[in-house]
Amino acid sequence: MTTLRSKKETAPIVKSWIRNLSPAAEFWLVIALCFGVMLFKSFDDALFHLFVGPRRHPITDFTFLSMGVYELAAMAAVYWIGRIRGWSFASFGLRVTWKGTGAGILLLIAVELALACQSTLLQLSHLSGGYASQFSGALTLPTIAINSLTNPVFEELMEVGYFVHVLKRRGMWPTIAASVLLRTLLHVYAGFAVASGVALLGLIFGLTYWRWRQLWPLIFVHMMFDFFGLLQQNHIR
Repeated sequence: MTTLRSKKETAPIVKSWIRNLSPAAEFWLVIALCFGVMLFKSFDDALFHLFVGPRRHPITDFTFLSMGVYELAAMAAVYWIGRIRGWSFASFGLRVTWKGTGAGILLLIAVELALACQSTLLQLSHLSGGYASQFSGALTLPTIAINSLTNPVFEELMEVGYFVHVLKRRGMWPTIAASVLLRTLLHVYAGFAVASGVALLGLIFGLTYWRWRQLWPLIFVHMMFDFFGLLQQNHIR
């Protein structure tokens, strides 16, 4: 009884605190909830590689599914915060349509061409780099499929949709630059070539979303990259 009473007394206090947060405080709270752990791990791996050497990470179904659970929990927390503060994910443009799928296919072709051009330029300028972390192990096909659904939804919802929702009053370029910066920092562990490719992808995604305000084409492209990327790396059993 005491525990129930304390929870009932605490909930209104927490809701009131969230409701009265400034826009900047809300933004940093959401970033900490969704990306704090990932940013720490990305920088930790990058620094380890710089001073010690590549760090090996075993790939297992458990680690990938754990990441999916974390992302779902973070989205649930942000959804709750949004409801308290008067906004919802629905306003980000999450509708799945055939038209959006067609746009996603065209966007996939454009992204592949852009990344191919960037890769060629990096090779010609001798700036292509390797991975800071080395992955070993294998995944089952169901785990790859689940990860290829949850991770794209989480990343595009939070790294693009939320950023535009919060920062759009500052203008297109500052908003897109902030989104690209976060996406890139989350991948610094992977070396310059990968991080620069992620930055280019983030720029294309940001411009596309700013123009049409639809997340599904972005999620579709991300799903294709995640699914076939894991298959091509032979992390499957």
